[in-house]
Amino acid sequence: MACCLGLLLSACAGAQAHGNDGPTPVGAMDCGRPPGNALRDLPAPIDGWARVDCGATGTKLVPAPGWQWRFPNSWFDRPIAPASAPDASVDEPGAKYFVEFAAAVLEGAEAAEQHARLAAAVPAYRDAIKTVPERIHRLDAENNLGHDMVIWFPASASGDLWAILCTPECRPDYAFIIQKMTP
Repeated sequence: MACCLGLLLSACAGAQAHGNDGPTPVGAMDCGRPPGNALRDLPAPIDGWARVDCGATGTKLVPAPGWQWRFPNSWFDRPIAPASAPDASVDEPGAKYFVEFAAAVLEGAEAAEQHARLAAAVPAYRDAIKTVPERIHRLDAENNLGHDMVIWFPASASGDLWAILCTPECRPDYAFIIQKMTP
């Protein structure tokens, strides 16, 4: 009995000391050996301010080195753009990862029309961006479940960018500011 109790306590102590060293949970992503169709790189120029990151729940877009992402009126909460963001993916089990990216740019009248749609959907964006951006970058992303989202990247006059995720609807809680970090 004492032997069994000692083994149990030893196993518990080991589990606490190495809690993250255990087996990968069922359905989790193995970032060391991701699925062959999992994308690791973004198209230009979006790869200048974002990068693909991997974790147990799948992949997500996070700031590229030298950039910071933040929600309007917050310096503490750090936004991400996960492959699980499309509304149809939220309740699906297992890891979600990006399998397709396509980038485009809108200019002129197309940019003005998209700016008006984004301003109507996201009040913080409307209040911050008073002039129509010269160009708005668009990233179409598809995850391994075949669910799509669009991320719009309009630039402000100051050079900051916004990211507005549409999953499929563009919502205020999926909008954030992208800023170049100063040295």
